[in-house]
Amino acid sequence: MVSLDEARQALRLIAERNHVVSEGAGAVPIAAALGGLAGAGRVVCIVSGGNIDIDKLVGILDEAP
Repeated sequence: MVSLDEARQALRLIAERNHVVSEGAGAVPIAAALGGLAGAGRVVCIVSGGNIDIDKLVGILDEAP
């Protein structure tokens, strides 16, 4: 289980580094992998959904890391 803050950080990470817009639930696999919750070895994360309110996305991107 990942926290809301970890999901926000993952969403921001994929937007900034990969230029991919995802909804919060789509960023959860990334947050889990970054938090060490996805096991050992190579990990594949499916990032899906772009159904996020633009104002919410801007707020997340404007947050200090």
